[in-house]
Amino acid sequence: MGTFLGWSIKQPSSLTKLILLTGVSIVLIVLDAHHEHETHTFRSLMNRATYPVQTLATLPFSVTKHLDQDLRTNAELRRGIHRLRLRDLKLEARLTRFDALRREVAHLTTLLHGVRLPGYRETLARVLAVSSGPFTQRLILNEGRRSHIYVGQAIIDAHGIVGQVVSVGPDTSDVMLITDPNSGVPVVSQRNGLRAIVFGTGSTDGLKVPYLTVTADIRPGDILVSSGLGGVYPPGYPVARVTAVTSNPNLAFLKVRAVALARLNYHTHVLLLWPKKSQPKRGHVGG
Repeated sequence: MGTFLGWSIKQPSSLTKLILLTGVSIVLIVLDAHHEHETHTFRSLMNRATYPVQTLATLPFSVTKHLDQDLRTNAELRRGIHRLRLRDLKLEARLTRFDALRREVAHLTTLLHGVRLPGYRETLARVLAVSSGPFTQRLILNEGRRSHIYVGQAIIDAHGIVGQVVSVGPDTSDVMLITDPNSGVPVVSQRNGLRAIVFGTGSTDGLKVPYLTVTADIRPGDILVSSGLGGVYPPGYPVARVTAVTSNPNLAFLKVRAVALARLNYHTHVLLLWPKKSQPKRGHVGG
């Protein structure tokens, strides 16, 4: 029950409401069918009037939807950036490896096809380890006594003399580089035939040429090649290039510095030499 202006009013039942709403719907359907223009105008006015309310009602949903889309897009972008960075690192590592392999192949090609010494047989050996310090400059090769390696055997690369074998094991051998302080290589100047001995200094490519008098004809840029004296190294093969010549009026000898022509810092493989016309020498270490 309810009251209106003091009158008691009975609330309509659910059935009455259903019948009333059904009747109103039928009336509206009939009006829409027979008065399409008027009802269309009315609907347009109602849509315009209720548009702000509809917009406000759907605003939270629209904002939530856009935020969710943005978050998903940002997450996908982050994953994409991570994948691209990872692929870039892999490609960079692969490119570095390919570049190293390219240099190694070029080095091996030069060794195998670019070095031909009359009277000598060459065999390729791989460098297993490098020992570099002020008191020793050594290489360890993967060839030893089983491959007929012998003490005093000459080691070269495509650019110059590397050193000589100083000890041999069953499957490995120890090579003293020409930069080792205990190394001495008899040489001659390619320019004028001046004889000298190149000694190691303990640095990677540092060499010295002592015992040359101040009257000796030697200058920076001179190429020193092996003389062949001592029978270890093949004659005429590059050894060093003179970098500095200093004279002191108080001293009887010049101070001559040189650098090795062999690529001592870039070895993966080297060549071992055997004289073709003589048997391998045993136990001899010298120039």
